[in-house]
Amino acid sequence: MRAVVCEMSGSSEKSPRIRGLMVALICLVFAIGMAQAYELTIDAPTTLQRGMPLIVNGTSNIPPGTSVEVILSKSGYTLEEIAREMVTLQANQEFSVVFDTIDLSRGIYKVEVPPISGYRYLGNSVTLRVIEMIDRSDELRFSAPLVQEMDGTLDVRGSIFGLKSSGVRIEATGPGQDIVFGPDYVSTKSDGSFQVEIPITDTGQYNVSFTDSKGYIGRVSVTVFEVPEPMTVTATAQPTLPVMSATGYASRDEPAVFSVQTGSEEVRVFTSSGIDWVMEYTDSSGAVQKVNVKGENEGEEILIDGNGEVLTVTVYPYKYSTSGDVTLFAQGASSVSAAAEQPPGTTGVGSAITKSAPLPLFAVIIAVFVVSFLLLRRRW
Repeated sequence: MRAVVCEMSGSSEKSPRIRGLMVALICLVFAIGMAQAYELTIDAPTTLQRGMPLIVNGTSNIPPGTSVEVILSKSGYTLEEIAREMVTLQANQEFSVVFDTIDLSRGIYKVEVPPISGYRYLGNSVTLRVIEMIDRSDELRFSAPLVQEMDGTLDVRGSIFGLKSSGVRIEATGPGQDIVFGPDYVSTKSDGSFQVEIPITDTGQYNVSFTDSKGYIGRVSVTVFEVPEPMTVTATAQPTLPVMSATGYASRDEPAVFSVQTGSEEVRVFTSSGIDWVMEYTDSSGAVQKVNVKGENEGEEILIDGNGEVLTVTVYPYKYSTSGDVTLFAQGASSVSAAAEQPPGTTGVGSAITKSAPLPLFAVIIAVFVVSFLLLRRRW
């Protein structure tokens, strides 16, 4: 019995030691866990005008050299990621990222830092901010051309809704993002309109921003281009083909017949005006073509491909009661001549009259002597 009592007494003495070791072990584990938890806090504006840069500042005691992602998303029925920026932590424990909002629409957005592998955040860390994007661009009406010729000035004019007899602050940056104007206030008239001409020296894209007492309104991009110098083009004079002509008398019964000697060039054949003329000619296929479309105020005209052959053109008046001189012109032909008589094969337009040729004088004299001799012989 005494031995048993002694053994129980020894185990009761060891029990407090074991409990102390367990408490120390738990404290050590907790301390190690506390040592691996870090703090990270980001800050962003709760409201922002569209077009203004969204600046997200942050601080963290995470070891320098660690990369941190900052994500911009739009809230809605589904979360839409807009942009993602990566930043490397520095020794000063501060970081900053900037998001462009010129293409964003009005609505609710959020920026957040997702968990970093291997690091835990303390409970007082702030890794998410909500921003309301305000769009006032519909208050701005820009009436100057968005594409302007380079003349040494940038034309900036328009109106601001609700900004009557007040002022709008304008700032303009050039192609190299250098400020070329402002930010200066430009007065607005009673209808909210404004106008200013900004001196410029370079072509390219200019961004013009507008702000009033309520904050940022909007931005307009204007492209300025160099006016090309006019090119001097020396016109090459085309050689003028000579115009040949011939004149003949024409009536309905006795048409004027012309011979046109063609060459290798296209030939333009046309008549004089004043009488309603009809032109007839035989084309390359052998068909007779009749042309009468202009009337008496203009001459008739045809175009013939030059083949080196002679083209016969017959001209006569459309009316039977009309007659007169007609001149046939041929541009591009070698020669034009009027025939004395109608050649065989031309289109007849009236009845032809055949006349007997007169007897030679010598034959008449002989006939007289013969008749006289016969009469004298009878008398004898």
